[in-house]
Amino acid sequence: MNFRGDGRGRGRVEATLELTPLIDIIFLLLIFFVMTTTPAMNVVERLDVDLPGAASGDALDLDEQLRVVVKVHSDGRIMLRHGEEGDEELVRDLSAAMTEVYQEHPGATIWIQGDVEASHGSVIELLDITRQVGFGRVHMAVSPDG
Repeated sequence: MNFRGDGRGRGRVEATLELTPLIDIIFLLLIFFVMTTTPAMNVVERLDVDLPGAASGDALDLDEQLRVVVKVHSDGRIMLRHGEEGDEELVRDLSAAMTEVYQEHPGATIWIQGDVEASHGSVIELLDITRQVGFGRVHMAVSPDG
């Protein structure tokens, strides 16, 4: 029995690794994970108003019991949303709407999100009404880019 080769390379098996199927599988996994994961967007990124920037803004407090978001759009529309996942509703009578919210949730935190193109007077009127109704925690949302 001769287990030695004859030196010319017969019987030698050359192993190669094909990278194309491996790259295809990696791209398919990447596409799967991108399509199935929900992006971790914060509240500011989901806004449809263009917030003014401020370098001195504080981070969002995630321990709030109830967050009421009031948006002032550039065209003067005022939208109101209860909670994180609530539906937005158009506000016709601001004072009545804020009084109703206060009667339901007196400890709620009010976030005013005024568009950068919104009238200064409408934002100040909203701020004044929320404080007159009795809300103690009223915040102005700003873009963190300053």
